[in-house]
Amino acid sequence: MTSKIGFGLGAAALLLASACGERTAEAPASNGTIEDNGSAATNAAMPDADGPLSRYVGKHPSGVVDGTRFLDEAMVRAAVAASVPDASAREFVFNYNGPDAPIVAKDGRILAWGCERHNCGYHNWSISITPDGASADVCLYENDDSPDGPSTWYLASGGTEQRPGNCPSD
Repeated sequence: MTSKIGFGLGAAALLLASACGERTAEAPASNGTIEDNGSAATNAAMPDADGPLSRYVGKHPSGVVDGTRFLDEAMVRAAVAASVPDASAREFVFNYNGPDAPIVAKDGRILAWGCERHNCGYHNWSISITPDGASADVCLYENDDSPDGPSTWYLASGGTEQRPGNCPSD
């Protein structure tokens, strides 16, 4: 009887931790120390011919692929730096400390999303980047008063615009 109770409590704790945005082996810490083996993949990877960043589709931004995290890729960092003049916005994206979602392929681009731990509804980001890393649009949502306000988009074209709602994750 005790082993059934212990198993039930362990399962409940695991479910509670995942509901609170805590990382598991499928969603490693943002320091990238756990190798992402693709078990959390939700989208088929785009063919390599589409660009070198395609190998991250289905992986988490915090996961390691071929020894490198998505956000540590030189082409990702360069494309984000070219679009986002605000150093604090870049800092938030590259050093977020919360959950993230598997990277998806959408409309010929790659979309990555992450957020601040325990504050995802109020502080989150997205990168929409071409598979070859040539250009990126970057969304930043920081609104301490409302999870439903506008997000700021830094566009590869050099412009900035406000769009309704949080940054997209899919």
